[in-house]
Amino acid sequence: MKNNFTDEELVRRFVQSQEPTDFAELYCRYNRKVYQSCIRYLEDITEAQDQTQEVFVKVFRRLGGFRQEASFSTWLYTLTRNHCFTVRQQRDLRRHTLFCDADLHENHHLQGSDSASLDDRWHHAEQTLNQLPGRDERILRERYLGGKDIGVLADEHQVSVSAIKMRLKRARDQAQRIHQQRDL
Repeated sequence: MKNNFTDEELVRRFVQSQEPTDFAELYCRYNRKVYQSCIRYLEDITEAQDQTQEVFVKVFRRLGGFRQEASFSTWLYTLTRNHCFTVRQQRDLRRHTLFCDADLHENHHLQGSDSASLDDRWHHAEQTLNQLPGRDERILRERYLGGKDIGVLADEHQVSVSAIKMRLKRARDQAQRIHQQRDL
């Protein structure tokens, strides 16, 4: 049942009474907008779905701190934006760490030296990629060398985002096996 309370009135009512229907009404009003913002910031539909829920968990926990210095929608949008930026920073940090770890691993195995050049590492990676089946090679090149978003890859390959993620994982696993066999 939809009511005619303003957002701020619903917040006040919820903070005072903890009535779930008041929070549910706020959720219904803004769920789609938060989700669309998450898609825009995160560029990944699955991630946006997960993070939309996380945003509303934060809203639920922080609603008592809403001081009404701005409208509820502005407060919610700011919270959503900041949350998504944090998620992106953490995701980028994980990617950077993975690539740095891979570089360290490559350096350790190449000529037993810490001074392997970028050209040597690139050549080694190219050799591994060239030994992969065509589809695996293409998807790894598109994602990691071309920087294509997972959602874009899913559309291009006409599969779900989950399927693309699984294909990427299998291709990375295969590349790692090839790499390990070469080092034996």
